[in-house]
Amino acid sequence: MPQLRRTGSIRSLAALALLLAGLTGAGRADERYAAPDTEPKYMPERGYDLLHLRLDLDFDWEKRTVSGTATNTLTPLRPDTARLVFNAADLAVTRVRLAAPGEGGTELPFSLDPAAETLTVQLDRPRGPGEELTVAIDYSARPRAGLWFVGPDAGYPHKPRQIWSQGEPNLNRHWFPSWDYPNDRATTEMLATVARPFTVVSNGRLAEVTDRPDGRRTFHWTMEQPHATYLVSVVIGEFARVADAWKGIPVEYYVPPGREEEARVSFGNTPAMMDYYSTVTGRPYPFAKYAQTTIYDYMWGGMENVTATTQTERTLHPAGQDVDFSSEYLVAHELAHQWFGDLITCRSWDHVWLNEGFADYMTVLYKGHAHGPDELAWEVDDLVHDHLEEANGKYRRPLVTVRYPAAARMFDHHSYDKGALVLHMIRGLVGDDAWWRGIRAYVERFAGGTATTADFQEVMEQVSGVPLGPLFDQYVYGAGHPELEARWEWRPEEHLVRLHVEQTQRITGETGFFSFPVEIALVGERGTEIRRVQLEARRLQELAIPSETRPRTVVFDPHGWMLKTITFDKPVSEWIVQLETADHLAAKLEALRALGRSGGGMATGEAEAALGRALLEEPHYGAREVAAEALGELGTAAALEALRPGLEDKHSQVRTKVLEALGKFPDHPELVAVLEQALEKEESHAAQAAAAKSLGKFPGQRSRIEPALIRALGRPSQRDVVQEGALAALADLDAPETFDQAVRFARWGAPTNSRAGALRALTLWATHDPQRSEKVRKVLESYLDDPNYLVRTAVLEALGDLGDPAAIPALERSAHNEIDDAQRLRAADAIQKIRDQEATPRADAGDMAQRVEQLEREADVLRSRLEALEAKGQTRTKTD
Repeated sequence: MPQLRRTGSIRSLAALALLLAGLTGAGRADERYAAPDTEPKYMPERGYDLLHLRLDLDFDWEKRTVSGTATNTLTPLRPDTARLVFNAADLAVTRVRLAAPGEGGTELPFSLDPAAETLTVQLDRPRGPGEELTVAIDYSARPRAGLWFVGPDAGYPHKPRQIWSQGEPNLNRHWFPSWDYPNDRATTEMLATVARPFTVVSNGRLAEVTDRPDGRRTFHWTMEQPHATYLVSVVIGEFARVADAWKGIPVEYYVPPGREEEARVSFGNTPAMMDYYSTVTGRPYPFAKYAQTTIYDYMWGGMENVTATTQTERTLHPAGQDVDFSSEYLVAHELAHQWFGDLITCRSWDHVWLNEGFADYMTVLYKGHAHGPDELAWEVDDLVHDHLEEANGKYRRPLVTVRYPAAARMFDHHSYDKGALVLHMIRGLVGDDAWWRGIRAYVERFAGGTATTADFQEVMEQVSGVPLGPLFDQYVYGAGHPELEARWEWRPEEHLVRLHVEQTQRITGETGFFSFPVEIALVGERGTEIRRVQLEARRLQELAIPSETRPRTVVFDPHGWMLKTITFDKPVSEWIVQLETADHLAAKLEALRALGRSGGGMATGEAEAALGRALLEEPHYGAREVAAEALGELGTAAALEALRPGLEDKHSQVRTKVLEALGKFPDHPELVAVLEQALEKEESHAAQAAAAKSLGKFPGQRSRIEPALIRALGRPSQRDVVQEGALAALADLDAPETFDQAVRFARWGAPTNSRAGALRALTLWATHDPQRSEKVRKVLESYLDDPNYLVRTAVLEALGDLGDPAAIPALERSAHNEIDDAQRLRAADAIQKIRDQEATPRADAGDMAQRVEQLEREADVLRSRLEALEAKGQTRTKTD
């Protein structure tokens, strides 16, 4: 898309000219991760080793300000260092002093570069390695990012007052000046002065709390182990503290008063997780304490600030909703970061999968430890699903790449899910014993420091003796995954199984053919044999596998070690054999999904019967969930009958999937009563939401269904999921009440978690009639400046889905005004999505007029921005 950068008027005017020329090409077929001309991003030259950071700060909730002194103790890395560069964004610096031993306080000249987000300090004389310098920076700020002030207002009068930080990846520079990249580590201190009755939670141990003469209090936290500065954290508010412990180390949960029991439900397994991670890594929990603090209006689930994880308040829940809204994965993920991300930190953001992929996979391993091997396989299946959704629907990128538009873009399903799956493949290749020896060696070697992907690969190869170069070249430094089509045949005269495998993925400069050792299961009358064969890096391959007798079926990768997609051409009878004989959940899930795609409806009803048995008999709830989904996919009368008993399943997540599947049978109006009863009587809020959404699939019963959905909108639920489901159903039904109800639940002051769902419902409602697009677009645009981060996220995505070109100017303004990189990228994605939907030329005069109006609006935006840039260029004072 055309962008305006600070590169002079020529490029700006060229972009404007192209826009005014009316370029209407379809653009990219799919979203791309980064434009071809994206410049590589490397860590900048830092010039010094940061040793210690002391923050002595006043936090004023009323004024939304922070002020005080940031003292950076450091030593230069090169001789004749004459200046020091710190990261600082939107900070009002008033004085910089050098306080080296024996020299007192020498004031130093400085300059700020807002575009580069830097503070440059001129030293009094050149310094060199071995000289320790203490640079005190006095400043104040009213942060627009990095430090957030939330609290009561007219819409939410009962919201508690809080101040909290979010530093990753590069936002801490918005509230204190220091080095703000992951490739350096320092000890830290936080002296936070706040009004009563606020409490402050920060990194490390609480050294003291001092009462000040003006009635305020200063909390002095000290973090004695060096760590990256993006992990510096402060959370301020009124909290109830729930005390726990692990082997004498304090474990603390800070939550809103009155929600202590929810804290125990949500976080109570933390000591057990600490015990597991300490054992398997060979490094007991390495810090003085571990705290989890819940905050309001958080844009993420959690953040692994060293010793002081920040968690969203949305994760708190009562015991009765623990199955559907468990905090276990979130808590385990953030805790795993204390080892992988905090104790060991990726050296630069292109290696961030070493933080996020490890945290995800260690969480999966913990869940397998706590709940059994089927749970581990179920979590791996979820990783595959989430990664493929991004890889197939948005983009594919190398796991390690320096070509990214902003560091925030690296925090995607590649770094998290694919990163974890790469670790899973390594474990499958080297075996459990070598895997854990390698993990312990990696932790031992890099604890307290930074690491790169090459460092990790080297350790694993040294410990296991297994060459991992092909895996890393293909899955880490390359993009994509093998997409396979397979079939098998029995050659009795040769006593061979011939397995034909074709790799069908599109070959690009970053994606080639894959080579990987894979297990093949031959399922016979007397049991199953597992053979390991080598998948070669070529399009077509025929594998010859000796077998004395004809297998009942052949299973590719029966334990699910390999990241891939596969279409295996087998009859229904063989998929049933695979389902009934598999000793691993991965093979069962593959068979269940294949049966769901089989079409069913055969005279014998084999597929429906097998899926019905699985829904009733499979021991793991995940298999029963997939059986329910598969029956819904079949959509036959026999499938419906096999699905009904699942309504009585003891596990609420299975009942939820059954209720979702009932929405696939719109020609059975008798199901409306079943769904209405579930909406009213189900104890699970997630199941109620599923019932509501499925009711939206029965348009022929709209007049009957609408009153039930309207009643459901007034029923409180965990994370407002029932309201979200009811709004989606009303939109699906094209109910007249949809617009007014969605607007009501989107507004400031509505139930917090309903607002994003209401915006999505508006977009869905607009799809029923193109004439509604303008009306919905104007509503959506009014939320682009909403104070709630998640609402802004939802509206950016909704405008992209709406596809109205007239939204582009508002999205341009949003991208320009947003200080958060992730939101700017979402706005750019929405614009690109709209442009991609304009594949066909406008036909009639009305459409042409709309297109002209859109171009004129975009031109106005570009002209005004160009004028602002030129004016800024004329008035900017050059500084060294």
